[in-house]
Amino acid sequence: MLYYVGHPLPEYRVKASIDCVHSAEAHNQIHDDDFAKHHGFRSGLVSGASLFAYMSRPVAELLGRDWLARGSAEVRFVRPVYEGEEIRVTGSVVSIAKDGTITMECQAANNLGAVCGIGIMRHPSSVPVVEPSASDYPDGNGAFHRPISLETLEKGEPLRLITSECTRSVNWQYCRKSIRDHHPLYETNIHPGWLVNRASRILSANFAIPAWIDVSSQIQNFRTIENECRVETRGRVRDRFELKGDHFVVLELALFVPQGCLATILYTAIFRIAPNAA
Repeated sequence: MLYYVGHPLPEYRVKASIDCVHSAEAHNQIHDDDFAKHHGFRSGLVSGASLFAYMSRPVAELLGRDWLARGSAEVRFVRPVYEGEEIRVTGSVVSIAKDGTITMECQAANNLGAVCGIGIMRHPSSVPVVEPSASDYPDGNGAFHRPISLETLEKGEPLRLITSECTRSVNWQYCRKSIRDHHPLYETNIHPGWLVNRASRILSANFAIPAWIDVSSQIQNFRTIENECRVETRGRVRDRFELKGDHFVVLELALFVPQGCLATILYTAIFRIAPNAA
């Protein structure tokens, strides 16, 4: 298929829902109405990983499995998304480089037209970066569920690795029940939203953190594999900072399967929420 600058992405609409399927792995109190209201929000927040999943649908529909295997995405979450809101994802091709790399921009808006997420997706003619190895991300030696603060977080600090089983049933539950994505592509391929969700899992496994808010996620895919695999998530602290009373952490992560690196993720989250953050 030939693409051109201005080529529209397929429009996608979905009703936002709070992902409770994996609540046994890690419970984030920002999804609870009472907690969220205490911090100035209208109700519990839909996760940024779910919004990322919604925003990936038009690109996956346009480019298929090839984008899952070597494409990339950068998504910023700019406005809270609440359960039951209709999310409309639109976008277009904004540039095509001489080497064939396609760059697309997309946005997710709620039923009032307010933009909630902004994304840049790329589809290179070949994987543009060197694939990392597991030895580049050594396992940490800190305790699981340790205290977290700006003072205790150290740049470059290795995280304790975690493993996740992605069976056909797990992927089906995530796609059908959590994010309501029925695309046949995911009958055999792991959804990129599930991969991005590993960032929350490793954050909550390493630190005693009752609530956090996803701010942005950047993912670079290196391969796609079929279901029925064990995914190992490794990473380190890249940065931590304060902005307007909120405390942020940036994690540099890599996901591995027996065949090699599945994807790298740069993940930013608020781990201490300022009063009346909304």
